Amino acid sequence: MADDVGGNGTAAPAEAVARAAALRDELNRAGYRYYVLQAPEISDAEYDVRMRELQALEDEYPALASPDSPTQRVGAPPAPEFAEVVHPVPLLSLGNVFDKESFKAWHDRVLRFLEIDSFQMVCEPKVDGLAVALTYENGVLVRGATRGDGERGEDVTANLRTIRTVPLRLAGGEVPPRVEIRGEVFFPASAFERFNEEREAEGLPTYVNPRNAASGALRQLDSHETAKRPLDLFVYAIGHGEGQLPETQWDALQLLGAWGCRTNPWNRTAETVEEVLGHFEAARSERATLDYGVDGVVVNVNRFDYQRRLGQTAREPRWATAYKFPAEQAQTRLLRIEINVGRTGTLNPYAELEPVVVGGVTVSSATLHNESVVAEKDVREGDLVIVQRAGDVIPQVVGPAPGNVRGSDSKPFSIPDTCPACSELVVRSEDDAAVRCVNARCPTQFERLLGHFACRAAMDIEGLGSKLAVALTRSELVGDVADVFSLGERRDDLLELEGMAEKSVDNLLTAIEAAKGRSLARLLFGLGIRHVGSEVAELLAGRLGSLKAIEEASLEQMTAIDGVGPRIAESVRAWLDRPANRELIGKLRAAGVDPREAPAAPSDSLPLAGKRFVVTGRLESMSRSEAQARIKEQG
Repeated sequence: MADDVGGNGTAAPAEAVARAAALRDELNRAGYRYYVLQAPEISDAEYDVRMRELQALEDEYPALASPDSPTQRVGAPPAPEFAEVVHPVPLLSLGNVFDKESFKAWHDRVLRFLEIDSFQMVCEPKVDGLAVALTYENGVLVRGATRGDGERGEDVTANLRTIRTVPLRLAGGEVPPRVEIRGEVFFPASAFERFNEEREAEGLPTYVNPRNAASGALRQLDSHETAKRPLDLFVYAIGHGEGQLPETQWDALQLLGAWGCRTNPWNRTAETVEEVLGHFEAARSERATLDYGVDGVVVNVNRFDYQRRLGQTAREPRWATAYKFPAEQAQTRLLRIEINVGRTGTLNPYAELEPVVVGGVTVSSATLHNESVVAEKDVREGDLVIVQRAGDVIPQVVGPAPGNVRGSDSKPFSIPDTCPACSELVVRSEDDAAVRCVNARCPTQFERLLGHFACRAAMDIEGLGSKLAVALTRSELVGDVADVFSLGERRDDLLELEGMAEKSVDNLLTAIEAAKGRSLARLLFGLGIRHVGSEVAELLAGRLGSLKAIEEASLEQMTAIDGVGPRIAESVRAWLDRPANRELIGKLRAAGVDPREAPAAPSDSLPLAGKRFVVTGRLESMSRSEAQARIKEQG
């Protein structure tokens, strides 16, 4: 093999090539039996001897260090930044249910949509970790990525290779030429406390929970640092693959196990709602004995043909749901009620608490939603309150704890009449109980809007995160979102900001220039117009086609768009009618930001326009709901 050359340029002899291949196979098999099957076949000393021999061969002949070599687990040189990975199939998050009635309602919806009497389900623990996608070509791991926004993630291949339960090569069974496997990376609970103690001893900040520790480890720029942390992995799905693949989720799990992947041994099937409820209670009772965080049970429709028919919404699949455990609660003292100003001007009260551990996480602040919720719960500063983590994620104040005693100076909370960020008078909304600052120059509101404008789902300006948005606003380099596109003229000022150097400024300005080419829908979403999310932005852009057309559109024209109701149309029209926003659009145009999109074809030009259909009975190839959707797509 002429490519297998040593450090002095000499080719590796055939016996070295063969020996390296044999050592790789032996060490990978030993690692699989030790970490996945937990049934070692050789001693640690024997493993170390073989590892040193392989390392010596690869040092002498660097080309022998193939991607599936176990020596690659020790870490690669530091990466300057993470490359972007586009998932071939979106890696969606799951919808949640929190009680028996909600789960049964999900089950009933599936039955109605598919027009069947029953279906088999697969139940899996919902591991509290980070979703990753592993891509294999000819059985060898070539790429590993984070979930990211579901469409695009970060390339963390070097870091994932350091995890012992990530197969570097798939073995056993028929392996497709290319396959993407999905799993959950987690930090074992048994190692977390010891890990934090070691960091504290070294004077380093500690992590609040195992999930944060796993996230921090997986996003290390230096994979040698990742290799020092005992991350683990459970594989749960085949995301995408070529060739013949299983027809059910259960068969896919069995195949993944045959390939050498570690699947969760707790996984089980269910035929009925009652069986799922039994599995849920079993998982709940066993939760404390597991060496990883679990916040519920994922329930999947087993058959893939059913999954394809069910499809997905914009954010989550219809064929799976996460049945979450009840929130864990604790008692603590509510020290102060503070106010956060959101990007749309909403004044949101939140509680500052005496730190308390809830479900393994230290909580020092919690949401209070809005003024009417605070009044309804009647929580006040100084109260002893009950705190819970809703869905084991968002901390919230439930209400005063039993036995709470108030002093004579206790008084109900109310949001002030002026914005805490800009001191302008606020406006109280009658339709949604919100209190808003409508000052377009409110600094805190704009800091958040600027971060939103630059986020991936909007203008995707890499490098302009929340920290830089605050710095740009407070240094008065940016007064509105259009000013972002003039930052090239303020290069010297950018260099004076904390953390900004020549390269980071150059990268930022390159990203800003690229953002001028973003779609109209992304721009509309980024402007932060109330009630205009990414889906509504796509509807407006797809039908109206340009900023000018949207500016000139009447309420009637907007509400004629399927999916845009009167409330949304009024919000868009009100935003456009403000002189400051008209001026902003003019500045964007002057900066070269004026995207246009080809309007969607009017329904009267489609093949079935003007026709009426009645869909009834049981169809062979699709459900009635699917047939109705197909007919509507054709006009």
